[in-house]
Amino acid sequence: MRGDVLAATVADGDTYELWHRDLDPRRVHRAINRAVRAIPRKGSPPLRDISLHTSSAINNFSIPTSVVGISKIQVRLNQTEKVIENCNGAWSESSGTGVTVSAETEDRREGSASNKFVIAGSGTAGDIIASQKVSLDLSKFTHVEFWFKSTVTLTSGQVKLVLSTTANAATETELLSLPAITAGTWTYVRLALANPLSDSAIISVGFEYDVDIGAVTYQADAIRGTVANSEDWVTIHRNAIKWDKDNRSFSITYADAPAGSSYALIKLAGVKKPTELDADATSCDVEPEYIINKATAMLLRSRGDRRDGNRDAAYLEADQYEALALGALTSQQAPSGTVWIDD
Repeated sequence: MRGDVLAATVADGDTYELWHRDLDPRRVHRAINRAVRAIPRKGSPPLRDISLHTSSAINNFSIPTSVVGISKIQVRLNQTEKVIENCNGAWSESSGTGVTVSAETEDRREGSASNKFVIAGSGTAGDIIASQKVSLDLSKFTHVEFWFKSTVTLTSGQVKLVLSTTANAATETELLSLPAITAGTWTYVRLALANPLSDSAIISVGFEYDVDIGAVTYQADAIRGTVANSEDWVTIHRNAIKWDKDNRSFSITYADAPAGSSYALIKLAGVKKPTELDADATSCDVEPEYIINKATAMLLRSRGDRRDGNRDAAYLEADQYEALALGALTSQQAPSGTVWIDD
């Protein structure tokens, strides 16, 4: 324990941390993250990504930045779902001050149109942008899914979806925060219902403007309720997939894919970049035994240079921990046939 970090007066209940002079916690933390960075791509942690969705309007998809390799691409078919609002006609139940609602027939993701909400800049945070009458029992559903687009980049929670048992979305039976939305890009949104047992008599659906960001245009399309784990996941044959590794993207030839693939949620199965541990709350997605043994081997080797008498013993022990780390990593190997994505 370093004396210069002790308080002038030690009080009852004060706690302190003790460590070996060669094992400063900062060195240990650096060794842990070096162990994470040393993982070969074949040993990267498993990935399950469902952030992408097909549409007849698009067949080319950007690969999420965290993805290192993809072993298979699947589409969700035969799921239990219910249309909440198809957005083919302009919403007419209510609209906020300074909001113009229209049906956009050119820029859409499903059906004949999407709904466009043009906010002139006079919208007030907390107001309903627009709402539409519905009549639904969603008490047996788990999620709401839809397409959303914004002319301005949004952070999580700046826009919310409202499901209401009151006309004009006046009460918030469900108030669901949209995730971050990149400007000018259609994003497929999947939100878990917070209180499905309270959703047996939904009569209005709307969007709430939670942060005043000035003039902006939003679009929404194909709002549905879905039931998690009611679906079949069907693998797309590799002959129907074309890879563009340089641009980190892939395309699907729907004619060669399973029927229904042209409008379906995509699941990417593979491996992702391991997460470095930079806080106590950071979740470890790598085999823990690998990190423990690999970091220990690194620290022993660093100590082996300090005193000649202990050098050989430290290196021998480091080799033993290195072997244990390799054994732990073997259980986390990417399957054969994985397509590796260039960074």
